[in-house]
Amino acid sequence: MPVSFNHTIIGAHEPQLSADFYQAVLGARPAPSWGPFVNLTLDDDTLLQFAVAPVNDPIHMAFLMTAPEFHRGLGVLRELGVDYWADPRMQRPQEISDSEEDGLRVYFRDPSGHFLEMLTKPYL
Repeated sequence: MPVSFNHTIIGAHEPQLSADFYQAVLGARPAPSWGPFVNLTLDDDTLLQFAVAPVNDPIHMAFLMTAPEFHRGLGVLRELGVDYWADPRMQRPQEISDSEEDGLRVYFRDPSGHFLEMLTKPYL
């Protein structure tokens, strides 16, 4: 069997609030939850598990998607009034990066402060 990414646990101040945010912005699907976890799955069946974390150091996660999904997610960010940037240094607020070479990219924070990225072309 080839190696693939299966799941990650994402520390959240409020797991259900964070799961709802990821579901709305990324189009993730609800998954059966158990124990302390509120679970979602992505289109490739990667499991995102949200749980209260004793220490919540922000992490970065990037989500590769199609251009229509990118624009749908960006629309949700705008509807929710979420700040976003075209660059990881947060110097181009309320902009997206759009280039022929790199595709579409946008950076934003989830309700617990994690730094997320949506992109339409992989780095490699």
